Amino acid sequence: MSPNEIFTTLAVSEGFPREALVAAGECRDEMVPLFLDQIERLRNADADTSSEADVSAFLFVYYLLGEWRDSRAYHPLTALLRQDSDYLELLLGDAITEGTKRVIAGVFDGDLQPILDAIEDPTADQFVRCEMIDALVIIARQHPETRPDVEDYLERFFASDFKKPEILWGSWAFAVADLGLAHLEPQVREAFEKEWVSPEEADFDFFQQELRKSVEGGQSPWFHSRRKTGLIDSAIDELARWHCFSEAFLKARAKERASSTGLPQIFGDSFERETPKVGRNDPCPCGSGRKFKKCCLH
Repeated sequence: MSPNEIFTTLAVSEGFPREALVAAGECRDEMVPLFLDQIERLRNADADTSSEADVSAFLFVYYLLGEWRDSRAYHPLTALLRQDSDYLELLLGDAITEGTKRVIAGVFDGDLQPILDAIEDPTADQFVRCEMIDALVIIARQHPETRPDVEDYLERFFASDFKKPEILWGSWAFAVADLGLAHLEPQVREAFEKEWVSPEEADFDFFQQELRKSVEGGQSPWFHSRRKTGLIDSAIDELARWHCFSEAFLKARAKERASSTGLPQIFGDSFERETPKVGRNDPCPCGSGRKFKKCCLH
């Protein structure tokens, strides 16, 4: 496949384009400029004006760039991730929280400022802002030379004058815990006492427990298992596990379509669906509250 053919195949609306993903990996140098052009188009569009191909292909592109660790994508991606929340939901769905910290840490080019700008942007999606704090933790561990600057930022966070939702305070607190910044414990205590960190997320005792583990053992096991902080090693292995790409799902969709296309031919009337078509980023009709593509109840 040529690079353009690979991109076209990645833009399929459903099904898992394994062959195209493999082919993309075999010609990275040719694919990255195409992906960067796509990101630029998406940055200059919105949910109403972006092309269906760009939207459909972006999930695969996002994970491929994270796997490839291509730093050319760092600035364009951090800029795109500051777009409107609904637009990002269309582009990434659950991958906002499943992959963003790992993709951004993977493509990091040495400049922390784009991440800091995203964290402090009150118009940015709050989950993206949290992912950026988690990315700082990963970067501090992957690139030890950045750790002093990351720690300095976490120290300044408490008094910094920008809007901080509860979940952002929570991300900050557990970044402090994982990096073992015991001197910031009084600030974190105050944040918990003032309920800047949601009591539903955690309590101060739990923070102290994780901080002690980091001070004594080098990291918070909970943080890395809960936050899923490992860099992306294989876009294929990760995405192939998503329900919307499973064989069972695809067979069910094929059966449904065969049934729906057959009825009009038999009866000569237009076929009306009893329920709306469910896209991969839509809530699962089973009522689980998860996106259809990731629902564990299928």
